[in-house]
Amino acid sequence: MAEEIKITLLAIIQGVTEFLPVSSSGHIVLFDHLFGSMDSDIVLEVILHFGTLISILYFFRKDIIVLIKGILQSDKGSRVYALQIIVATTPAVVFVLLSKVLNFEIESLFILNTLMYTYLFNSVILFATKGYRGNNDKISYSIAAAMGLAQVFALLPGVSRAGITICTALILGYNQKTAAKFSFFMAIPAMLGALVFKIEDIFNQSSFEMHSLAIGFFLSMLTGLFVLKLLFKILEGQKLWLFAFYSMLIWATVILNSI
Repeated sequence: MAEEIKITLLAIIQGVTEFLPVSSSGHIVLFDHLFGSMDSDIVLEVILHFGTLISILYFFRKDIIVLIKGILQSDKGSRVYALQIIVATTPAVVFVLLSKVLNFEIESLFILNTLMYTYLFNSVILFATKGYRGNNDKISYSIAAAMGLAQVFALLPGVSRAGITICTALILGYNQKTAAKFSFFMAIPAMLGALVFKIEDIFNQSSFEMHSLAIGFFLSMLTGLFVLKLLFKILEGQKLWLFAFYSMLIWATVILNSI
């Protein structure tokens, strides 16, 4: 596969699956199995994730500016919201650090057999939100903690980070836009943390040319921005649960390829 074609495909996959509730890591594992190694370069992985991070920052730029100004001006609501983001991020950080202490490689679970269970779980969680019409729009510390614990499951390939965190809030009575906004604010420190953990690799290795990495960055960013806008349109229609059918389709594909 030509370098540019591979990067283009990976960038689009990253941009689409990072924000829709279908698991970007699960797709990469499946594509690895079907077509051979798709994402063997750690620098490319970091660049693509950085592209989708920038799309989040741009999409929520007005909210982020308001939040930062509020924090600097000692606005109680802004500071509480920031603390709630920290609370929501903590479980995943603790889990990752604990796995390193125990010398357990989470990447060892990035295999096809894992997807047999995780995509089924992802489908059930998504379908469970069908008919939920929550109206709570005030994030509390308890919901932040619940979404944070849910985010730990998204460290597994096949479990969507956006999907499981948003669905957790929906099931607990929150409206979809409030849940989605907090979910993506949670993603900012989580994605920054992932970049920091891999920063050393960025300077030590890459099998791709700089212009190819730039293509991947801009494609993942633009695709991610488009998909974010699409996702919020879907949320307005209360249709997030429909992605359960797509998730089941991926699960069926995994089962067929495991036989």
